[in-house]
Amino acid sequence: MLDNAAAVLMRLVAASGRELVDFAQKDVEPVNEGFIVGFACSVRTRDDQIERVTIYVNTSPSAPVDEHTVELVDASGRRLTAWAYPQDPALPSLPAVSYPEAAGVVLGKFGIEAEGARLRMEAYRPGKRAVLRVDTGERSWFAKVVHPSLAATIHDLHERFRAAGVPVPRSLGFSEAGLVLLEELPGLPAIDVFDRIDRARFARGLDELAQHIARVPVAVGARESLARRVEWYAERMEETSPLFARQTSQLAELVHRRYAATAVPPPVTIHGDLHLGQVFVDHADPSRITGILDIDTAGLGDPADDAGALFGHVVVSAVERTGSPAASEALAAFADELQLGWAGDQRTAAIAATHLLGHALANAGRGDERGAAVAQQLLDRAAAVLA
Repeated sequence: MLDNAAAVLMRLVAASGRELVDFAQKDVEPVNEGFIVGFACSVRTRDDQIERVTIYVNTSPSAPVDEHTVELVDASGRRLTAWAYPQDPALPSLPAVSYPEAAGVVLGKFGIEAEGARLRMEAYRPGKRAVLRVDTGERSWFAKVVHPSLAATIHDLHERFRAAGVPVPRSLGFSEAGLVLLEELPGLPAIDVFDRIDRARFARGLDELAQHIARVPVAVGARESLARRVEWYAERMEETSPLFARQTSQLAELVHRRYAATAVPPPVTIHGDLHLGQVFVDHADPSRITGILDIDTAGLGDPADDAGALFGHVVVSAVERTGSPAASEALAAFADELQLGWAGDQRTAAIAATHLLGHALANAGRGDERGAAVAQQLLDRAAAVLA
């Protein structure tokens, strides 16, 4: 994935007149023809101070660059690009909302008085998107940072969903530099309270929500089904963890055959990346769905893509919730119930297996024993889904 990371980071840090003291890999994001690998680094400055900095290295030959990006070539002649957070070349608005003073200026352009705003990073996928929570007195807002080409579409989707009565956050507007400002959505994520949810009632609510979303008139297509490019996961696994490459390749070939043999249904509006972290429920009655987040990938598509994405997320959540046995057991049972609901549907099975391959790839990329164990569990579950 990244040969001799220490040498690469030492060269990057030395270029700014500093010295690398230590580093640790923190995350891996598959992109295009490679990966973005994040490293938490300690560096010694010219005045002998120790600073903490997060450096991201993109191994894709088509990686974007800007004035803050450093380009270099590794020992094998491969082009690498790197940046220090928050100077992500794919997200030019990220620096503007990463510091309280700057965020206040940005929010002011949306008509919000944000002096003394408190910021918290809610989610960051390097090269793809970031979500920051902005607390301003008694109110909270969410600044979604995306590629500039997506901001107008995401704002439009929120307006269309709300006009159709689907409970999504209100968008206050967007910036052509790639920023969408959203109001806070009432409730809390279903994944946080799943051990207190009546699964049958919650499942009925999900079906009703899907039917409601299907009726939203949209002007864009949903994200392409991951099953259409399942071979990509096999290729990335071969680079990331050869231990799992053979099994992943065999499963990817089976997914390809099964998916290609099924009929494409008439498109309806779907969420595009459905999981339990995006479905919000009532605080007092967590079996009741109150809203849904992250409709960035919504559009006309195949309902089986939402079903497969949800199943994959439930399975991996059950495996990873080691600190809460009750939640893990409830999630595992829900995964079985979801699978029973589409038993015999080879299209949904193929898509669900593809999502499991994606989660397996992410865990294998962690490079530790726990990640490897989880990756193996997910690959085995994918094989069972396809059996």
